[in-house]
Amino acid sequence: MRFLTLQSKDVIDASTGCKIGYVVDIEIDPLCQCIQAIIVERTSAFKFICFFKGPPCIIIPIQQILTIGEDVILVHVDCYQQATKH
Repeated sequence: MRFLTLQSKDVIDASTGCKIGYVVDIEIDPLCQCIQAIIVERTSAFKFICFFKGPPCIIIPIQQILTIGEDVILVHVDCYQQATKH
């Protein structure tokens, strides 16, 4: 699967059914060359507020991904880890 295919999918929390956001990046372990996590940009009704400080992103470890379907990625997350922008 290509990264471009992942970017077109919505990320949904399986426990609540709520849309978290969409994939904007991935973390890769350079030693084993495996995906460690996906970085998801959260969707918000107040996108204009995030214009100046940038959109909030969260890191979802690969262990919390339940399935990758045709349209969505189902994840199980208890709490969100904020991603730091470099």
